[in-house]
Amino acid sequence: MLKSYKHYQDMLGILLEGCQIIGFDWRYLYLNDVAVRHSRKTKKELLGRTMMEMYPGIEDTEMFAKLRDCMEKRTPHRIENEFTFPDGSKGWFDLIMEPVPEGVLILSWDITEHKQIERLFLEIINSSPVGIYIIQDRGFRLVNTAFQKSVGYTESELLDIDPFDIVHPEDREMVREDAVKMLKGERVSPYQYRYLCKSGESRWVAEQLTSIQFQGKRATLGNFMDVTEHKLAEEKLGQSYERLQKAMDGTIQAMASIVEIRDPYTSGHQQRVARLASAIAEEMGLPKEQIEIIRISGILHDIGKIYIPAEIMSKPGKLSDSEMNMIKAHPQVGRDILKTLELPWLICPMVLQHHERMDGSGYPKGLSGESITLEARILAVADVVEAMASHRPYRPALGIEKALEEISQKRGLLYDSRVVDACIKLFSEKKFDL
Repeated sequence: MLKSYKHYQDMLGILLEGCQIIGFDWRYLYLNDVAVRHSRKTKKELLGRTMMEMYPGIEDTEMFAKLRDCMEKRTPHRIENEFTFPDGSKGWFDLIMEPVPEGVLILSWDITEHKQIERLFLEIINSSPVGIYIIQDRGFRLVNTAFQKSVGYTESELLDIDPFDIVHPEDREMVREDAVKMLKGERVSPYQYRYLCKSGESRWVAEQLTSIQFQGKRATLGNFMDVTEHKLAEEKLGQSYERLQKAMDGTIQAMASIVEIRDPYTSGHQQRVARLASAIAEEMGLPKEQIEIIRISGILHDIGKIYIPAEIMSKPGKLSDSEMNMIKAHPQVGRDILKTLELPWLICPMVLQHHERMDGSGYPKGLSGESITLEARILAVADVVEAMASHRPYRPALGIEKALEEISQKRGLLYDSRVVDACIKLFSEKKFDL
């Protein structure tokens, strides 16, 4: 029998995912190194032993029921399953079960970090003072605590109703038109309308929408803030709008932080780039208002990476062409997210252009020279210096000296000469420290 599945060792042993074969008697016949790591045991402990011996109580799990079905009926299955190991630790795994002549082949991916990020994302969303929801296929798919509190419905009730049921009947056509305009980028400021609470009370809301990808499909992200009291008190409307904008800014900060949370190797990258870019702009003598716009753009410049799968962002090896194309799309995606928000106009071009280069070799548009905004040229230098000086999954940190050598050698070719000179002066004379 060993000979009959010796080919699995040759074909599956080098894969990044876990691979194991369970025999018809429930014994472990084969495990690659990744599967052994996933099991929290040793190969010697597992081979020849049954699953029930190694993991008492596993027969009562949904995963085991799927495995039994695959074993007996030869039906493939895919399931996400949380394991509790004998030492008390827990882990989430994405499992594919396929029948093979010897029993069942199980492919496993450790998605524990992904699940932790999901939980953290929900915590961030639910801690926001602004109502946040996601609509997909004409129904609510996610509603945060603030939104539930505003409308008076529970999460389960909202997931079962048409989103337009909470819009005042007289305002529905207006809301439909404003929503379409905002999603097309034809409107940037929040629109207001009357909504109906579960109690039947009519109240006013200011709402903003963004088109996103959610669980692999197109969806709409909504920011929803009750402005009833301010609507009724016109003299306080200006103050209300300012508070709304601050709340929206807080939501943007939370969304931007998710990029760094999903990729621990670049944690703090956006904040450090913002600080360095601001210092370069100040060294160049730019006005305070322009410096502030550069700082905000630095914080938001990688927001488009929210759509890149975590496994690609933290992949230690060389990226494939399709993966690299996905990475290169993040400036455009970031610009598309931010263009629907009421931000200083320069921020969107900066986010879109921060990977453009003076000789036209950058992306996504291949812009060159003066066609790249000065602010984006500043952000590009700050981004390169911080990235080279920091650790990445595919290489260790190269250090500030290497980073400054890179921009110095390519001064005027890839990077704006004035920006490079200001950056080098910061580190060599002003003792700037990332």
